[in-house]
Amino acid sequence: MINKTFIYFVLYALTVGFSTTSSVFPGCYLDVLTNPALTPLIVGSDVFPEPSPNGSLHFVYREPIYIACPGGEFTPTAIDVNGHSVYCREGTIVDIKTGVAGDFNKIICTLNDTARPYLTDKPNSDISCEGGTAVEIGYTLNKSFYRALLVCFQLELGIPLYTKYRISKWARSGQNYAEPPRYVFDLGLFSDDPVAAYENYGTTFEDLGLQRYVDGVHYLTKGQLAAYDEFLYSFQRDATYDLANVAPRWNTFDQGNWRVLENAIVNLLESGDIGDATVLTGTLKVATLVNVNGTEEELRLKESGTTFPVPRWFWKLVYIPGDNFGAVFFGYNNPYVSKDNVDFEFLGEICYSDVFEILKDTWLLNGVDNSDAFLGYIYACQLDTNQIIDTLLAEIVRNVLLEGNLTSINFSTKQK
Repeated sequence: MINKTFIYFVLYALTVGFSTTSSVFPGCYLDVLTNPALTPLIVGSDVFPEPSPNGSLHFVYREPIYIACPGGEFTPTAIDVNGHSVYCREGTIVDIKTGVAGDFNKIICTLNDTARPYLTDKPNSDISCEGGTAVEIGYTLNKSFYRALLVCFQLELGIPLYTKYRISKWARSGQNYAEPPRYVFDLGLFSDDPVAAYENYGTTFEDLGLQRYVDGVHYLTKGQLAAYDEFLYSFQRDATYDLANVAPRWNTFDQGNWRVLENAIVNLLESGDIGDATVLTGTLKVATLVNVNGTEEELRLKESGTTFPVPRWFWKLVYIPGDNFGAVFFGYNNPYVSKDNVDFEFLGEICYSDVFEILKDTWLLNGVDNSDAFLGYIYACQLDTNQIIDTLLAEIVRNVLLEGNLTSINFSTKQK
């Protein structure tokens, strides 16, 4: 680590404002909601901490803090963009080396779009991962790594199994966030260029005899597992653009019922004081389409001999520990299959019962339209290993529940 004092860290996203207290040993307050577009990355007392009800973060008197602006420029320029050690004192920060005090309000991190996202993704064999390899997405500062996202990645298939993260009620408070101009990835994860595979997906469809399925209205897009607007801090949001967190998704589904589901979960967390949600968003199976010869073909985007499978299903496990409340949602990523066939597959291969209709009101999901295949059919299963048919998903659910010393949780109504 950069300094052993910094046992915990937090990445913040993009203007900083502090106020002082009138106590004997006043700390520092950081307003992260007013205009986070210029806030530096800050390593402090927690990992992506939630603001208090007034929208500020508190750093205690003499708490050590590490500030950085990876891929950007600092104002004042004397601050090292790759990391600068300071501590909190009476509403200001003090340079640990020189003792010079500075005003938090005047420390600005300006990111250069041509350098964003300034990220690293790397496998970590020390982290367990069902059916894949754990890949950490984050930032390397002075040879120390700080994780923003954890992905369970299927290296041999070239596709993420799931991304694990946390959503808080402040997710949509990241105002003035500008999406980075490009996706990034570590060449160690992919033998070929996934971006080229996405850009040339039309060639793949033609080679497979499936060209009639795509046009200017219906096409494949880069589907983020962890969506950027499920996070408050911009350095977290940038991390969602790493291709380890991406899988092919039909555009109508991406902007249809799946988007409704993502929004509903954030809306639910914003609507009350139920705490953070642990979320795993993943993929399952490979989509198929019938070609011009009547043969069913697995849909895999190709680039220089490497294939990138199009998931048949996307799923989102949501567990809210504070309310002992959760469920697993599934979205069907293939608009050319009848509802009857999809129902049969869900109940025969994934979950013993579909509880989506039971959950709609509680989870604010009345905007889902399951009558239109292009919007993507949405289903739900209890967060209970006895309900999951798919063996790999059952293992994933079991491990999430074990983290909370549970075997199943309430799914139909929030705890009061």
